[in-house]
Amino acid sequence: MAVIGRPPKRARVTAEPRPLDLRAFPGGGEGGPLPTGGCAGGEGAFRERVRWFLARCAVPSGGAWRVGFRAGEGGAEGEVVVAMEVVEEDVARAGAARVYCEHCTVAGWSRHPVCGKRYHFIIRNEYGAHDCKTCRHCGLMVQLFETGCPSCKRGLSCDDPEDWDFMQLDNPRHLLHGIVHENGFGHLIRVNGREGGSRLLTGYQLMDFWDRLCKYLRVRKVSLMDVSKKYGTDYRVLHAVSTGCSWYSQWGFKLSKGSFGITPEEYHKAIDSLSSTPLSHFFPHSRSPRNELQDTITFYQSLSKHPLTTVRELFLYILGLATSKNADIHLGSLHKKEQSYACVQETWPDEEIKRAMDIALKVLRAVDRTRWVAMRTLKAAISRSTSSTQLVDYCLKTLGTRTIDGMVVAVRCNSETNTIEYRLVNEAISMPNEYLPTEDHLRRDIKFLYDVLLYPHTMHPYKPENIHECAKRSAMTLLDCKQFIKHYDMEEDFMPQNPSMLHIWCQVELLDQVGDPPCIPPELLTLPQTATVADLKLEATRTFRDVYLMLQSFVASQLHDCATASEKTQVKLLYGENGTVHIQGRCVGGERRVGIYRMERGVDKWTVNCSCGAKDDDGERMLSCDSCQVWQHTRCAGISDFDQVPKRYVCKTCILLHKPKSSGPRPTYSSRLAQVPLAM
Repeated sequence: MAVIGRPPKRARVTAEPRPLDLRAFPGGGEGGPLPTGGCAGGEGAFRERVRWFLARCAVPSGGAWRVGFRAGEGGAEGEVVVAMEVVEEDVARAGAARVYCEHCTVAGWSRHPVCGKRYHFIIRNEYGAHDCKTCRHCGLMVQLFETGCPSCKRGLSCDDPEDWDFMQLDNPRHLLHGIVHENGFGHLIRVNGREGGSRLLTGYQLMDFWDRLCKYLRVRKVSLMDVSKKYGTDYRVLHAVSTGCSWYSQWGFKLSKGSFGITPEEYHKAIDSLSSTPLSHFFPHSRSPRNELQDTITFYQSLSKHPLTTVRELFLYILGLATSKNADIHLGSLHKKEQSYACVQETWPDEEIKRAMDIALKVLRAVDRTRWVAMRTLKAAISRSTSSTQLVDYCLKTLGTRTIDGMVVAVRCNSETNTIEYRLVNEAISMPNEYLPTEDHLRRDIKFLYDVLLYPHTMHPYKPENIHECAKRSAMTLLDCKQFIKHYDMEEDFMPQNPSMLHIWCQVELLDQVGDPPCIPPELLTLPQTATVADLKLEATRTFRDVYLMLQSFVASQLHDCATASEKTQVKLLYGENGTVHIQGRCVGGERRVGIYRMERGVDKWTVNCSCGAKDDDGERMLSCDSCQVWQHTRCAGISDFDQVPKRYVCKTCILLHKPKSSGPRPTYSSRLAQVPLAM
């Protein structure tokens, strides 16, 4: 892969670095664990750490860096090695279309100045990655020889090698793709595990590796947009309802902000509200025939050895079956009397248990041996002789271990009717009990239950209506919460552990700023123990010039909180070994020539002021008022997510401000027009 810019020079070596262990990184490789600090060039911030890592562990390959990782055994092929490509993108030479980072805008970092470099960390798909190209207009993957996109009918050209390089960077089939700016702020773009085409690494393994890589390289913050799909569902909703948190929370990611002004408190409240919905709401007291939803819920309630009474318990149990490698052992325990129902023998005498069991066996003997009997039929027969639902449940779930007159009870799961069925077969015939739902069966039921219980647009209605409406609002809230972030710089072990150096956070304030100033994050400076104020200013000047394109002429002038300090005063005496300093300075010669790098949001001045409370771009669909140019969500403006945006739109505020006086036969705006967009 060609890259804009040239990789930094690599230290002279006599042999290529040995592959690292992906599952144990940064330790466990053949050459021993990688140092975590105290090494020359690698004890500072991300910008220094990543260069040191590449110089020690990577080799140049096609204009990028390539780091080998051992990912397990490949059978007859021996050890499997996967490559992580690290592409150093020179932003100043990347072209106007690549200057700004849209991920920073959505993450809330739109006011950060543009960094000079971005590092792309990529693990490609094992097969097919080099045989396709991506349509820049619709994202469809097409063959290399195609000259036009079959989806959007746009032309495909590879005349510009830079465009081709960047299309390769944005390939949606990458198993892992993360971007980290030179200031240590990064974004996880995608993780594709088994369902994304990976034959070797799972999504959990890829995510765990990325988290350890970020810690090792001293990345400061990482944002992600959770739009993952699994089982045909929005997995962020499914996982939140089942476990009470996001899948990414396993690695410390938390909701930064929800779309439409949703707060973390509202997010967690929505999880609790939706997941605690009682399943009894879907079983009204009526004589109407049972529907598919009721049959599906009853089916899994009959399988579980624990009561399933809420939406969370239902999904947690089904997902456990779908993901557990020992699902047969898990379900097999349901049919073992001594493990699951020891308390039943203590509650009811053996005679009553035997009488209930004999009723079930009598029903099975009465039917043709080629026919299967549904669990519902046996349950109704046993219930006539006992009022205890626990005893009935015990008999049905232990029936598969019973033998009578040389016959054994066979059990199977009927995926078409969503029920457990029984019949008697000859004991000599080896017929395994197929009471386990198949993988396809589970996937089908997960998708069906998600649509009718969790997806707000297709949610099954039930009574009381106020609880149903509350569940729909909670489901919509979860669907609108996609933005998660992890603050690595707030963890205890983030700071370098090198007592021979000073580690100072430096916050810069630009003087003579006019208008809307950029928000410059503080940078971590590494200085000798004997560094003076003059050394601090020189290091701050060098660091901020290197990191941010708009500060190429920046000069640190004075300490904001110690303006009278002498140039020869030692920094350690003023701020200690791990302090924070505020430095004032200015860009010599003005900022006009680097004005386009002022903020990640770009040079266009736009304002977001939506009725939901949003004040910045959150990644959702928006439109601007043709009168005041203020942006707001289309949904908040009364336009459905499934409808097209009107060609002209005037917001409610402007409609009210320009409402004509009542005198004269002039047209007036109805109250309905004040709530919906005005299409012209």
